[in-house]
Amino acid sequence: MMNNEGLKPGNVENNQESLLLGKIRELEEENKELKGKNRKLEENVAELNVDLMHDPLTELYTRRYLTEIIKETISSLESPERERRAEGYSTFSLLFCDLDKFKEVNDTYGHDGGDEVLKKVSAIIRKSVRTMDIVCRWGGDEIAVGLMGADEEEAAKIAEKIRTAVEEEVKDTGVTVSVGAVSYEKGLNMESVTDRADKAMYWAKENGKNKVVKYSDFLEAEKAKGQEEEKK
Repeated sequence: MMNNEGLKPGNVENNQESLLLGKIRELEEENKELKGKNRKLEENVAELNVDLMHDPLTELYTRRYLTEIIKETISSLESPERERRAEGYSTFSLLFCDLDKFKEVNDTYGHDGGDEVLKKVSAIIRKSVRTMDIVCRWGGDEIAVGLMGADEEEAAKIAEKIRTAVEEEVKDTGVTVSVGAVSYEKGLNMESVTDRADKAMYWAKENGKNKVVKYSDFLEAEKAKGQEEEKK
């Protein structure tokens, strides 16, 4: 005859409770494992974001990062009710800094030597600006600086501080910087601002190098050049 001792209600309930507790412990372990994996994933994402934000050679911000900041800043200035206006910025300026005679450094000391000079100049520029400013490697040996809240005159003063510091601290290499400075004007977009900074910088390079040129000065020079050509 079959023994029904194991089928008594009390034993069945105990078995079910044990199975349930076992399942709960199993789920708790799985949940703990998933939390660990999620925490690792978050750390990996954070590291990736840092990589995307910073240039690996100079440790400056990337062009992409500064571009996004400029777009956001312009948007906030065009829309006064936006929350970013709480920062108190009524304008911003942009500097484009291009290394003079950098090709000669690469030709003389090789690209490794050029990289060392570029890292040193990047560090000089970073310590020459304010804590709120954003220094990025725009491309090659060109460095851009976003000056939050600065008008063109203040931007030119900071640019001159950069120019002087570079001239003094890397004079053994012969490297200097030509800097173009532009201040935001209502109605400009990101491309317009960077184009103006670029024009001012190239005017500085084409007219002696190792100097700071404001976009307003570039316009005056172009105007004077046009008037001279009309007289001929």
